[in-house]
Amino acid sequence: MNDIHLEYPTESGKVSVLNNVSLRVSPGEALAITGPSGSGKTSLLLLLSGLQRPTSGEILVGDQRLGDMDADTLADWRSEHLGIIFQSFHLLPGLTALGNVSLPLEIAGQAKTRDRALSMLEAVGLSHRLQHYPGQLSGGEQQRVAIARSLIHHPSLLLGDEPTGNLDQETGEKVLSLLFDLHRKSKSTLLLVTHDERVADRCQHRVRMDGGRLYEA
Repeated sequence: MNDIHLEYPTESGKVSVLNNVSLRVSPGEALAITGPSGSGKTSLLLLLSGLQRPTSGEILVGDQRLGDMDADTLADWRSEHLGIIFQSFHLLPGLTALGNVSLPLEIAGQAKTRDRALSMLEAVGLSHRLQHYPGQLSGGEQQRVAIARSLIHHPSLLLGDEPTGNLDQETGEKVLSLLFDLHRKSKSTLLLVTHDERVADRCQHRVRMDGGRLYEA
């Protein structure tokens, strides 16, 4: 990402969210993005996911220039290359753990969705919870399902927005260890927005957002 600016129009004029932000992340690297609330961290992730467009600047993920893609092409790119882990899990309450993890593959029209979902749930230690719905799972179990879902299609880029923010310290440590273990095995590039020093310390590199600008931490 190079020289990114992001502005929102308001009744009183434009509000600047990101200013002259440039970031380069090596393939397979784990990067922590820290900073106070409202500094632009989540906006940065939205831009990297293609869910939001910058006002100006260029975003390349691998050899893909996101600004050159229309909405349909971006959706296809996300389904193939991107995994996202949210603080609030965002599991579908009407689907079992197996159904939630299978869903990205089914949407993409891929084969052997059940077998692949079973394998991923086994990898996160939930082979005994396949038919349980999110409301029947603990917070840590729900986050493990969310991690399995985000990794089911072997994305090259994995984005996390406070992935342990809703978990107690002990559960958060277990989920964190699982996440970084799967990240190493998958060789994906991992970017994590976090206020948690435990999370940032596990990353190879960290940067800090403050006032819409990016600094070396």
